[in-house]
Amino acid sequence: MSMLSILQIRIATLFLLDPDIPMLLSKLAGKGYVTARVRPTVDGATFVFIEPPNVIAGKGTVRVDYDFGRRTLGIESPNSKEVLNALDEVWSCLGEINVDIQKALIPYEVIVIAEASLKPRFIENKYAFKDLFDFDLRLMEGGFVNDGGDPTSNKWFHLKISPIWSSYKGSDEENLYRITIVYREEKLKLINFIENLENILRKLLERV
Repeated sequence: MSMLSILQIRIATLFLLDPDIPMLLSKLAGKGYVTARVRPTVDGATFVFIEPPNVIAGKGTVRVDYDFGRRTLGIESPNSKEVLNALDEVWSCLGEINVDIQKALIPYEVIVIAEASLKPRFIENKYAFKDLFDFDLRLMEGGFVNDGGDPTSNKWFHLKISPIWSSYKGSDEENLYRITIVYREEKLKLINFIENLENILRKLLERV
């Protein structure tokens, strides 16, 4: 693997009920975030988002978004240190407005998007199909999940590795791949995962 670039680290929480977003924005503004404009209405509030589709706050490389349709709060950045600092600040603000993260439907989910130049081991898998075509087939992209895992649970791991076909150089060469990870776990394990993300990614990709 000659290149690895982390494009996005996103931490998401799926709530059963909407948190008080105007109050959350007020708390975040006090911590130096640029926040969406809030316009009070009879039924609650409307928002002028900072960026489409749902960005409600930002500081440095960090963007905080809230999807009112899915009741999902997201914190994202390509920088692990900045996203972890923002995580502490956002969760602290939620605590100040009496929101208990532990009672959320999905308290902690990390989504990682990266690109890497590599030659995965799984591409050595070939399948005979010359009885149907004039060629055989080779496995070029792979998906992996935690053994015994349940995609609807709060403990789930899904790794997907897909070639970026516009830069494809052939199956015998290193190629540019898009890597996506969805990881749900308890808070401390996810924080450790983010803190050591680059090292974990390199070891993971060397084994697949």
